Amino acid sequence: MKKNKIKQQEMWDVLIPVLLVIAVLPWVVHLAVYSCGYSVYDWYSTNDVITDFYCYYKSYFLDVIGIFAGIVLLFRLGLYKEKTKSMKIYIPVGVYCVFVVLSTIFSVNITASLQGNFESFESCLVLLAYGILSVYAYQIMEYERDYSIVWYAVLGITVFFMVIGTFQIFQCDLMNFEWVQRLIMTKEEFALYAGEIEDTFTGNNVYLTLYNPNYAGITLNMLFAVIFVMFLSEDVTKKKAVYGVLSVGVFVLIWYTYSRASLLAAILTMVFAGIYQGKKRYLLFGTVGAMVLLVCLVLADAGNDFKYLSRMIDKNTREPLESMITDEKGIHICYDDKNYLLCIENDVLVCASESEEISLTAEEGEEMALPMEKDAKAVFYEQEIYVYLAENTLNFVKEADTYYYLTTSGKKTGMEKIEAADFHGLEYLGSARGYIWSRVMPMLKEYLLIGSGPDTFAEVFPQHDYAGKVVYSDRADMVIEKAHNDYLTKWIQTGGVSMICIVIFYILFIKKGFGAYTNMNSMNSRIGYGCYLACISYMFTAIFNDSTLQTSPLFWVFAGIALSSIMKKNA
Repeated sequence: MKKNKIKQQEMWDVLIPVLLVIAVLPWVVHLAVYSCGYSVYDWYSTNDVITDFYCYYKSYFLDVIGIFAGIVLLFRLGLYKEKTKSMKIYIPVGVYCVFVVLSTIFSVNITASLQGNFESFESCLVLLAYGILSVYAYQIMEYERDYSIVWYAVLGITVFFMVIGTFQIFQCDLMNFEWVQRLIMTKEEFALYAGEIEDTFTGNNVYLTLYNPNYAGITLNMLFAVIFVMFLSEDVTKKKAVYGVLSVGVFVLIWYTYSRASLLAAILTMVFAGIYQGKKRYLLFGTVGAMVLLVCLVLADAGNDFKYLSRMIDKNTREPLESMITDEKGIHICYDDKNYLLCIENDVLVCASESEEISLTAEEGEEMALPMEKDAKAVFYEQEIYVYLAENTLNFVKEADTYYYLTTSGKKTGMEKIEAADFHGLEYLGSARGYIWSRVMPMLKEYLLIGSGPDTFAEVFPQHDYAGKVVYSDRADMVIEKAHNDYLTKWIQTGGVSMICIVIFYILFIKKGFGAYTNMNSMNSRIGYGCYLACISYMFTAIFNDSTLQTSPLFWVFAGIALSSIMKKNA
């Protein structure tokens, strides 16, 4: 009997799906050229062929892992019923998956929902894979060795991230090295793109291999939680020193993502981890250490023109352009609570103000200074009007006695009143997240039961809110592809019921782990608690960020590991 137990412990290969998600998935970076299909919309360019390095192939890789894990899981549940852990806590996730499928069936773009689309590629299969992988990790994790192997995977990916992140801090991005680019694109693509990748983020932002510094911050936070718990609970001096160095290193990388939510999440993780240890010296040393580290980082930020601290408080520097509407009368502009009408009458450009009874005129080709702001101006040639306002040039045309807006790609469309929640002028908060949320709020009632479908947010968001995008996104042709709030995005794409199910799972998860970790004497407890804090960190940052292939797979696997650890302690 003892030999069989030893043999089972050595069969760690069932952990491969878990290890692939933790340590391999972040490295799946390769150029994909695809059509997003948005050219059929007025708000998008006629050319909808775009490139992707970070999500396209990652989604298919995760699909394969999810299918493999699902098959293994079915065999395990059938053959080893006596080892099967209670699945009650995953009932909300199961219901969520049902609504994912239903939203896909009734999707506004079923192709996008099945295959994924536009900088996200979280298709129906990907969303289902998240749930499968979480249940898989929950059922598979059994022995102390399993948790040790997971710890090695966390260490491995953390060390590699620290190397890449350190280079990025010093503005030496490995992704721009020629030999790296040859690895992530074909010879033909390398020749076509001249070996150059357009930098999405300039300066010394840390984004690792995860496309966006916000995504890097979320992932680093989850890894930090596990490493920091291991640091606090380690008794061997040398190991404790190594884990301490790693904790500091990851915290520094989080700082250089310049993500406010991630920094706050990391600080809260340290506080909760220290409190839970129940040892005053940890709280004292942790507080002093954190203060010293923060002072050093602030000093470093001072040498970088306070790039980080200048972002800590949102300042309302937006122009008070409230709306623009086109109809048969002309172009209606509401600016700073004042209404203006811009139109062509008898081959003369006229700007009239309703409240101040101002009427300005200009001949064809003559520049008109508009009263909205200092540099605002307009000019017209034949039946086209060019308006420079809010640091953007907007083009309008009068055709068949009606005025239209001409997009940057030359498409003719109307501007209309956009339904929005009243944020009392606070739309600029959260790097203009308030603006997006104000437009999303009125949409929620349409998707109480069934959502628009996975990866269809961009197609149902009011993209024709050109005035709003000029003010809050700095350009009219900006595509708002997500809500920058995972809970709102889920509500829109998979329905309000699905979002509620996820929140219920989160609440049950937090409740299940609260008070479960009374000591840290085993690898099971240490890794389990680290994953528990990592998941809470993710839930918090999800208020300001969306689910992505760069962050969510790690969260769902960590959730399964944490729950498995809790069940083992309660057994």
